[in-house]
Amino acid sequence: MRMLGLLAAVLAAMLTLTACGSGGDDDDEPTTAATPTASPTPEETQSPVSVSDLARSVVQIQALSGGDAVWWGSGTIVSADGLILTNAHVIDNRFGEYDTLAIAITHETDEAPETEYIAEIVAVDFALDLAVVQITELIGGGSAPRDFPFVRLGDSDALEIGDDIRILGYPGIGGETITFTNGSVSGFTAERSVGNRAWIKTDATIAGGNSGGLAINDDGELIGVPTIVGSGAGAETGYVDCRVLEDTNNDGFLDDRDTCGTVGGFINGLRPVGLATDMIAAAEAGEAYVSPYYEGEFVDVPGDFDASAVDLSNLLFSTGVTADDEPTEVLALIPSNPARVCGFWDYEGMQDGMTWDALWYLDGELSEDASVFADTWVGGATGNWWVCVLDEEFGLPDGLYELVLQIEGDLAGSDAIHVSDERQLIELDIVNESSVEICGVWASPAGAQNWGFEDLGPTVTVPPGDFWPLFIAAGTYDLLMYDCGSNTLVEEYGVDLFDDTGYTVTDTGFQ
Repeated sequence: MRMLGLLAAVLAAMLTLTACGSGGDDDDEPTTAATPTASPTPEETQSPVSVSDLARSVVQIQALSGGDAVWWGSGTIVSADGLILTNAHVIDNRFGEYDTLAIAITHETDEAPETEYIAEIVAVDFALDLAVVQITELIGGGSAPRDFPFVRLGDSDALEIGDDIRILGYPGIGGETITFTNGSVSGFTAERSVGNRAWIKTDATIAGGNSGGLAINDDGELIGVPTIVGSGAGAETGYVDCRVLEDTNNDGFLDDRDTCGTVGGFINGLRPVGLATDMIAAAEAGEAYVSPYYEGEFVDVPGDFDASAVDLSNLLFSTGVTADDEPTEVLALIPSNPARVCGFWDYEGMQDGMTWDALWYLDGELSEDASVFADTWVGGATGNWWVCVLDEEFGLPDGLYELVLQIEGDLAGSDAIHVSDERQLIELDIVNESSVEICGVWASPAGAQNWGFEDLGPTVTVPPGDFWPLFIAAGTYDLLMYDCGSNTLVEEYGVDLFDDTGYTVTDTGFQ
């Protein structure tokens, strides 16, 4: 029996990290004099491009309480005076869980980083899950240096699908040393108020703990920050860092002597560094930063949210978004090879800080590259929202596109649309020859995971002796109909609807 809920579980594939590094010095003296070279400029000295030098610019950020590590994440030094770009959740202390933000530096890539500095938060954007912290002093007291190696900012807008990227960070899997991973750009995801490149999707295997770390292009420039949670155990938490969860050395204490455990599964997306440039500029100038992506006020302390009052409705599809966040046109069937497919919906009862997911399925298979996992809601209590899946270079393939919306991990709504030139729109007349009023109709494509939103809408019913037309793409459908007391009148599967037709409901069944 088909359920009014999400039927397909997302199975996570456990991927193997690829790590490399080098350590040690060559103490052999040269037998000939070295050839003189030009002295490096300050920019060349401070902006590393080799993996070993980059490793010294990718730091481990440790949240300490009473000297013990509560969790850690990664960050990248982006200026010689010690500004570090990371994720907001890595340094988020709204629960008061830590008292010191410590910075550990890698000196040899085959050795664990050394905790050397104290840092302070100077800018946060919870809407983007990005933050900037400043190294302020040595752990034991005293001024911090102002000649840190740092990574140049690249142009994330210049990235194309297939471009190579490299990831560095501290995953907490297989030891405490820094990890290097290769991958490529696999796509981009749009997000309302942020734009078409709200996320860079990657096929690189990025484990939790790398969150806030470094993604570089072939020129060694920072182009993205590993941020978003992909599928996997713990993905519903929204966190991708490394926390001490058990007494691994059996000394009776949970502290930094224990091996941390990864929280949040694998990351499959990067925040483009272009979204962080204003935040970094404000931090460098010593100015307050105000997020341009969110106009409201975040709750001071996040907490558990009750999603029972949330109401999502009126899910529509289009191939574009207007300047005022409306669909360019509402479609029931999308022609082949669109650059994008966008879903729009109305909402009530939302609370900023809630966790939400927008899962895109193509012909029943979850598309991780297109989906948004465990994002933080910033849209206020009431309004409308949209998400898009796009491929502006080659166009999207034909198939059944289903958008599944989840709030706090629970199904909140879904619907599906066909992309095809080989299908046509047909009229399906729901004819009521029964003695009761029809108040609910679902005509769901047979390949969809869920029934989707009800098709009559909140104000339409079909009284006895009347009919109501639905306009759908030709295909095979599952049909469900209720009376006004939520009693099932029709539940039929695999109904072929390829031409204009009527579907008649009687007291004894349907025809």
